[in-house]
Amino acid sequence: MNVTFEKKDALNGTISVSIAKEDYLSSYEKKLKDYGKKANIPGFRAGHAPKSMIEKMVGNSLLLEEINGLASKGLFDYIDANKLNVLGQPLLTEDTKIDELTKEANYTFNFDLGLTPEIELNISSADTFTKYAATISDSMIDEEIDRMKKRFGNLTDVDSVEANDMIYVALTELAENGEVLDGGVSADNVPVAINTIKNEDLSKELIGKSKGAQLNINVFALFNNDESEMGHALGIQKQTVADLSPSFSLTLKEIKRTETAELNQDFFDKIYGKDAVTTEAELREKISAELSGYFNQQAQHLLEHELFDTLVAKHNIELPNEFLKRWLLDRYADKFTAENIDEAYIPEANYLKNHILEEKILMVNNIKIEESEIRDAAVAYTQQMFGAYGNQGLSEELIMSIVEPQLKKEDFRSRMINMAVKEKVNAYILGLITIETKEVSSEEFYKIMEAHNSKHHNHAHNHGAEEAEMF
Repeated sequence: MNVTFEKKDALNGTISVSIAKEDYLSSYEKKLKDYGKKANIPGFRAGHAPKSMIEKMVGNSLLLEEINGLASKGLFDYIDANKLNVLGQPLLTEDTKIDELTKEANYTFNFDLGLTPEIELNISSADTFTKYAATISDSMIDEEIDRMKKRFGNLTDVDSVEANDMIYVALTELAENGEVLDGGVSADNVPVAINTIKNEDLSKELIGKSKGAQLNINVFALFNNDESEMGHALGIQKQTVADLSPSFSLTLKEIKRTETAELNQDFFDKIYGKDAVTTEAELREKISAELSGYFNQQAQHLLEHELFDTLVAKHNIELPNEFLKRWLLDRYADKFTAENIDEAYIPEANYLKNHILEEKILMVNNIKIEESEIRDAAVAYTQQMFGAYGNQGLSEELIMSIVEPQLKKEDFRSRMINMAVKEKVNAYILGLITIETKEVSSEEFYKIMEAHNSKHHNHAHNHGAEEAEMF
């Protein structure tokens, strides 16, 4: 077997694997013989069927297996031995075509490769970035206290509907003549928040109504045409929602209103725990610190994205674009098509450029990712996920009972490795660059974040488990 490499340019190359009959014939004959010893063919004693019959039955598949195995071994052994940094996976060239296999033939397989670009790191204190610091105004704290008072207020029964009430209704599907539809859908005690109804005419019609009121409504308008929400509320499959009659009878069963809580010790304890806060002044300080922490976290997120976007552009990282598009079309045919590949490739290319810069920083500075850092990333990720659902302060034992089995899953572990890498690389970059702090109002900060999100997430892509496999 002979393997050669032709480097076409800095980003593309072709490996040719030439296989002579002497390379595969003896192994093929042995596999054929072994199969014949085990074959149980009607009309012949076990292991005594003629070789010609065995070869006719399985010869082609055994030959294909042997030749493909040699081609693959020759390809990847060469890549490993010569330390070629490839992107994606090698692809057979478009002119490599083998129509028929014969055991006396010689074969040549040509594989196109996408090569990782060589870059020289250029990061220093001359690279200056801005980190925004949002000022916390008294009005922001007031608004947060108002939200807390509503959140922890008491839910009471009232007699007539107002704009921020929660109502509980009975719904019954109607026929075209306005009568109850025979065999139609009905549901009792369905909760509806008045302020979530987008149809103004319907919300106005409900406001002012008293318990026991009955009216005919458009059920699609009630649920803002959300088929999932309608299916859940009415107890039917989402797929059947479209078949419903829009006309439903609504009977107002209950009206609930949240009365805002009073600023007292009971209120403070509900939010922060017993005696952690004892005065309104302490409450305001606590809220101010929390808001500052939130804005600082968002500002750090913005800074890290901006510095990577800027540094990637500064390093002028080029990719074998046409090869990678071919590879995506071949490997992920369910996601990429000839029609969408140019647009869908953009986030893939951006992700890959970031990845190449990260890997270069790790290699040049001999930065290693330890197992403990992967575990720490998994713990932080899990705590963040549970925190988003209000389950904060989970015990270390419970967190680890979740993390340990997850880390045994290849896709999850890959994501945690990427998170650990990003954290370590970010720390390295932040130690080199110059960061200037700029104070802005919260309104200005939200506008800056909105502009960033619009730019950065316009071509959002969830790599998930594909990350390690793809690059």
